[in-house]
Amino acid sequence: MAASDQLSALILIADGSEEIEFVTPYDVLTRAGFSVKSAGVKLKNELYAQCSRHVKIIPDFPSVNEIPDRIVDAANVLILPGGAPGAKTFCQSDDVLRLIREFRNEGKHVAFICAGTTALVASTKASNVEGQASRKCRVTSHPSVKQEIVDAGWEYADEKERVVVDGKVVTSRGPGTAMLFALTIVEALAGKDKRAEITGPMICAETM
Repeated sequence: MAASDQLSALILIADGSEEIEFVTPYDVLTRAGFSVKSAGVKLKNELYAQCSRHVKIIPDFPSVNEIPDRIVDAANVLILPGGAPGAKTFCQSDDVLRLIREFRNEGKHVAFICAGTTALVASTKASNVEGQASRKCRVTSHPSVKQEIVDAGWEYADEKERVVVDGKVVTSRGPGTAMLFALTIVEALAGKDKRAEITGPMICAETM
């Protein structure tokens, strides 16, 4: 793949985000040849996010407001991890909700895991939301936020489905599905061959 054709991903992180759900997509997409960048959202410490299990992660950009336009424009997918406190921060950030709407309206992929799906739901609630950004789709999430999503009028997938793809929206259930979530994003953007290429060296069972 030529450098000019390199796929790119943007991953957000907040205090209380699930570290597994952040690190796994970052790692797997990097292995698949993506250019991956991350940005913090309303971090209490300017340097790092304090994650749900007390792991400290330094994002590439300390604030979502500091992401260069060229990074946002180049990104093919926007990814939000879960973790209830982090997801709440995403839902309360106008900048995050705007980014989700922009990606959807531009026909780009968006991906949410665990409680992160609530940010997708929140992004559609403003009265002036139009286009693809207003479309409710078939999703999944962590069981703890299922009722909130159902009450908002979204179609909720069977709980046996660990990752759900509806158009260019990818959702998944929780920390234990993070690897499958990441591999599904790779396949959605780079194809089955690329997914297979990175699965083998990671000793990753396709039946997971």
